[in-house]
Amino acid sequence: MDLENSALKAQGGDKKSLEDLFIYFKPYIVKQAHCIYIRGYEIEDLIQIGYVSLMKAINMYKPINKNFNYYALASIKRNFYYLIRQQSRHNGEYSMEFETGEGLTLGDSIEDNFNLEEDYLKKETHQKLKESFKLLNKEEKELISWIYLQNKSLKEYAEIKGITYNQGRYKMQKVLQKLKEGLK
Repeated sequence: MDLENSALKAQGGDKKSLEDLFIYFKPYIVKQAHCIYIRGYEIEDLIQIGYVSLMKAINMYKPINKNFNYYALASIKRNFYYLIRQQSRHNGEYSMEFETGEGLTLGDSIEDNFNLEEDYLKKETHQKLKESFKLLNKEEKELISWIYLQNKSLKEYAEIKGITYNQGRYKMQKVLQKLKEGLK
């Protein structure tokens, strides 16, 4: 379907072209209407507003744009957003517990895995750990790097350094205790 030609014919009064454009954009209009909630508006009202937006886009389209599809989609979406902004000024519903239908609330539709307190504590702990790491000597840093960053075993470390496994464990405990004290 050549959308530009259909839009120009519809501007000229061709009812068939207008009907074709309505059929073409119907899925988008219905989808957009289902994605928004405005108190006092039924879904059918929102769909009609979408069609009115499409008619405005057809009437205002100029051939120099050369992309009627984008122009129409953007016009429909902008008009829905404009309606939301207009109605939000008069809408007294601000609760996240407001029911939107089918037993769902506005709060149910928001997915939030962010925890400000937890995020702050993680950053603070990370910063303290970096400061504590600066207090370690070269050998202690090497041991931490060997075990935790390079994922090598304590047994291998002990063999390379020529110490027993228990001596390596003791050193590791001392380093971890040093880091733990730095976190306090």
